[in-house]
Amino acid sequence: MVSHYLGLDCSSKGVHGVILDELANLCFFDKWISPLPDFEARFPVFLKSFYDELGIIKERYPTLRVAIEAPIFIQNPKTTMQIAAVVYTARFICFLHGLECVPIQNKSWKKYVLERGNASKTDIFLYANIMWGDSFKEQDHADAACIALWGRFNYLGEDI
Repeated sequence: MVSHYLGLDCSSKGVHGVILDELANLCFFDKWISPLPDFEARFPVFLKSFYDELGIIKERYPTLRVAIEAPIFIQNPKTTMQIAAVVYTARFICFLHGLECVPIQNKSWKKYVLERGNASKTDIFLYANIMWGDSFKEQDHADAACIALWGRFNYLGEDI
């Protein structure tokens, strides 16, 4: 049975996810967000949506493996705390669905995928749209795809 790899990129606004197969082919991508302007109001809305859809995703991809970008620390402590809350809640949601969710530091997945831990957003976006044929319009989906690619390597131990 073919394994699939879900990469998750979290922000204070939502969760972006991309699924790749064992050959790193793009299988699925989506985002779970809320239009509500206040974090306290949107946080449970987009994470409930992620919880609900992850169950459906797991049925479609029963051998799913998950990698998630670890919380990043930015100058604004409030935003740092919000991102951490989203990341750890997303990990817990994976646990509730019986999925291991491996955290990866952004410098580590960037070093694996782009061979530079300090790769810029532009570098990531260009790489992802070359690798997966202009599939992504949003930076967060490009990041999630690269996280999924790292997850594939982490589980299989082999490069593409």
